[in-house]
Amino acid sequence: MSDKSPLFVSSMELIAHAVELYLANKPRKFKFVILHLANSIELILKDLLLDKGESIYKHKQQQTLGIWESFDKLADYNVIIPERPIIELLVDDRNTIQHRFGFPDAESVFYYLECVITFFKRLLKDEYGVDLAEVLKSHLSQDDLAFIGLSQKLAENEHALDPLFQISPESALLHAYNLVEERVLRLTLKADAPVDRQTLIGLSRKLPYLIKNLEIKGYIPRETAHEFQFFRDLRNRAAHSAHFRGEDQDVDWAKGLELAKKLLESLDRAITDDFDPSEPQDVE
Repeated sequence: MSDKSPLFVSSMELIAHAVELYLANKPRKFKFVILHLANSIELILKDLLLDKGESIYKHKQQQTLGIWESFDKLADYNVIIPERPIIELLVDDRNTIQHRFGFPDAESVFYYLECVITFFKRLLKDEYGVDLAEVLKSHLSQDDLAFIGLSQKLAENEHALDPLFQISPESALLHAYNLVEERVLRLTLKADAPVDRQTLIGLSRKLPYLIKNLEIKGYIPRETAHEFQFFRDLRNRAAHSAHFRGEDQDVDWAKGLELAKKLLESLDRAITDDFDPSEPQDVE
């Protein structure tokens, strides 16, 4: 498959511009991030159809196929899109913005940005045999790539939390919590083990126990381990921010961010040492 076609290149340019618009932190431009992300997916699906030898035109070449028709035609070639439910939500929001206006908030936009990046990472590897980070490095800086988790430059993305925090503290805390979970999964699961919903639910229940084991063995400072529940509470508040909207409460998001960085640094040391925190540990 070609990663040099006009549709492919345009799709990548739209992703890059979406990242740049989000990092510009101008809320009235967030809607254009949604538009770019949805359009980038539509273009890549059409490019896949061209690679299959399918025309992307209908009605005597007066109109190209829509995203739903592209999904259906790709299914005929066994191209499975597991991210389709999220893409459907994104396209629905895109249509709302196009036809009825609207200004999405920073948290919703970052959620879609993460999901679309995950989609393209998988799709480009599976269907094109290329790495998304390699493709985007000609469009984005290393710092921008780190922000969307596509660069090792900044210690696997924890420092990329800072620019996100400036845009949306809630999104930064949610992303930080996901990074902590990702590190713990690397510590506790075999490399080829599947990560399904039940695995993530089990991990969530075990996290305090695992954090305690890491404290006992000296990877996590005691004061950091004791603040883990505070970090978890902030994550829950960020995940359900609409429920708390309008409440006059001081939330120390900055403290949560610093705690997240300490946890990530500690977990990285444990990963380097190949430590298994799931095994019972004796207090030394």
